[in-house]
Amino acid sequence: MLGIGSTIVLVRSQSRSRSENRLHQIDVTVGAPTQLFHELDPSPLVGRDLDERIESYILDCAREMPATGYSLVLHVPESAMPDSSASGALSEAVRTYFAYRRDEQARRLRLLMSEGRQALIVGLAFLFICGALGLVALKALPTPLGAFLNEGLLIIGWVANWRPVEIFLYDWRPLRREWKVMDALSRMPIQFRATGA
Repeated sequence: MLGIGSTIVLVRSQSRSRSENRLHQIDVTVGAPTQLFHELDPSPLVGRDLDERIESYILDCAREMPATGYSLVLHVPESAMPDSSASGALSEAVRTYFAYRRDEQARRLRLLMSEGRQALIVGLAFLFICGALGLVALKALPTPLGAFLNEGLLIIGWVANWRPVEIFLYDWRPLRREWKVMDALSRMPIQFRATGA
């Protein structure tokens, strides 16, 4: 149960998976449709932030399931059921919010890949300088010291490339996975059902 103001919002702890169209159903129960959104956000409906706890619940459910597609079922009391135009506007506001989050995730991914390319250029240039200095040390200094400096400089040069390697092998994958979840949520069908129906 989530408390918002003086009203209680019940968020179901289990989400059901539906096989038709491979859409995974996420069920959320609220006291009124407006409780989906942050109560202090003065923005128009389309453009408002979702309530943090409801957003967190939807994202947690979505992350637990494959990102093939989702549907959101909002259970509201019969007295608070929105009419068709209001339900359409509310659905559009929820999808717009996740589209904004998807675009934000795409920007993060682009910035990370740009950082990775820059780090790779710097790392390879540094490796080249270390290799050249190592060869100079190998030829200019006595064998044990020259070989030691050559090996040390090569190790330092390779270690300097850890960041681009980390970005291109590991760091981009969670961002891409999160982008896919947000993209699926931005396209999900949303239904309103009266509680008890």
